[in-house]
Amino acid sequence: MDGLRRVQAVVVALTAVALLAGCGSGAVTEDSAKGTASGRSNDGPLNAADLENAAVTEADLPEYTFTVFKQGTVLGSKGKPAKPAACQPMEDIRLRSPEPAPTAAAARSVHLKTDTKATDITLYAYAKAADAEKLLTRVRDAAKSCTGYEDDMGLTPTVTALPVPDPGPADEAFAFKRESSGTAHWYRVVRSGSNVAVFNWQGLVTHKSAGEAPDEVITTQLEKLTETAGTG
Repeated sequence: MDGLRRVQAVVVALTAVALLAGCGSGAVTEDSAKGTASGRSNDGPLNAADLENAAVTEADLPEYTFTVFKQGTVLGSKGKPAKPAACQPMEDIRLRSPEPAPTAAAARSVHLKTDTKATDITLYAYAKAADAEKLLTRVRDAAKSCTGYEDDMGLTPTVTALPVPDPGPADEAFAFKRESSGTAHWYRVVRSGSNVAVFNWQGLVTHKSAGEAPDEVITTQLEKLTETAGTG
């Protein structure tokens, strides 16, 4: 009987050790698995590191060459006020200094390895969706009255609102074109929850496909942003 009791005690002890080891190793729950997949530790607004993780990389677009810009709260700075003031939201987008100011920002430029035509991508994170919505509203409203202005460089570009693009996995989108001296910059501003993605590319106005950005760049970035932020 003493031998049997000793065997039973050993079995109980080993079972307890196994259970403790399982707890100590951080068992994967559904919530923790989601956090690991998205690279985030909470469900709050994206911070600078989160936003950088939400930005596309070479792994997402292996056929593209990347130039990564600095990350942080603000990527650009305001210069001289736009004239007329109604056009300031367009100038803010150009200078990467949007209103409202974001809590975090990240940017990169990508182009096919077989081409030099680049698409600039800028991501902004806000503490609440209302601030991101306000940015879209400012740009959209400005496009109704702004047909041209004097910018920070003393140039006088014209502005044209473009057909509203499909936001894809995001919530809403707006597009406009800024043109000066035969060169145009196309912008697509897309909101996904409390985050905003701005796509910008340029080309000669006379070029047949100048106003077209690679769909795969925009789609891949929006899908990654919505997945990371949990807004898809």
